[in-house]
Amino acid sequence: MTVWVQLPAFPLHFYHREVLFSVGNMIGRTIKLDYHTLHQQREKFDRIAVEVDLSKPLVTRIRLDGAWQYLEYENLSVLCFECGKIVHTKESCPTLNRRPLSSEWWNSENRRSRRRQARRRRRRSISSHGW
Repeated sequence: MTVWVQLPAFPLHFYHREVLFSVGNMIGRTIKLDYHTLHQQREKFDRIAVEVDLSKPLVTRIRLDGAWQYLEYENLSVLCFECGKIVHTKESCPTLNRRPLSSEWWNSENRRSRRRQARRRRRRSISSHGW
């Protein structure tokens, strides 16, 4: 899917076609640059059209010259703020709403219980030696 990505407060010294294409490629695959961005006619933000993979989380920021450049996506109506994917909202996120199976819960509880018992045995053995 092709989306416009806004670069708010983009540093002026990065206004080069190659740099802007590289920035777009950090996000996805650069399709084109906004005319105003390309000609350094700054508006409130700069824009790059990027093709993104909907099955992967969106990139929300990138590192440029040691500083974070935050990104804003235009016209994405359904976006999950939990996992970063576009195909569902946070309320229906499978990552957030995943409940462990009863066997998973039992195994994790059983594992914790065994660790506690092992710690108690070590403490008892240390205290019996007088260390």
